[in-house]
Amino acid sequence: MTVARTKKRQAESKIRQASKVSQAFERPLGGWLVTFQEAIGMSVASLADRLGISRNSVYSSIEKERLGSISVKQLEKLADAMGGKLVYAIVPREGGIEDIVRAQARKKAKRIIQRTRAHMALEAQTEGLQSEEEMIEELAMEMVHELPKDFWK
Repeated sequence: MTVARTKKRQAESKIRQASKVSQAFERPLGGWLVTFQEAIGMSVASLADRLGISRNSVYSSIEKERLGSISVKQLEKLADAMGGKLVYAIVPREGGIEDIVRAQARKKAKRIIQRTRAHMALEAQTEGLQSEEEMIEELAMEMVHELPKDFWK
């Protein structure tokens, strides 16, 4: 097995693990900063003191998290000041990594097959061909095993 293939398998395994864990929780309505802060019973004033910043800066960070505009570095700093740690992951919206790759392969295969069939139709060479869906599926499965350079285009 090649190094690249081993790294790919390890990455897929990590994503699968993170995906399973992520299903157990969603971001709380007020955000993780407020939720963690409330859970440990830490006031905004205490958090601000620990960080050496104003209470308004803490409130600003809480609002940025709520809006989705806070930086990862800032979240890590706030979490650390509360005795926590930031954990984040990117996981598939639905299904698994394989589903994302297969969907892209089908999309790309469909474009290739449709273009090819159009050229063949112009030359009256379409008789006896497999159905378009069969051809797309066959080409897509080939692509999944050997991702071409332009696969994600």
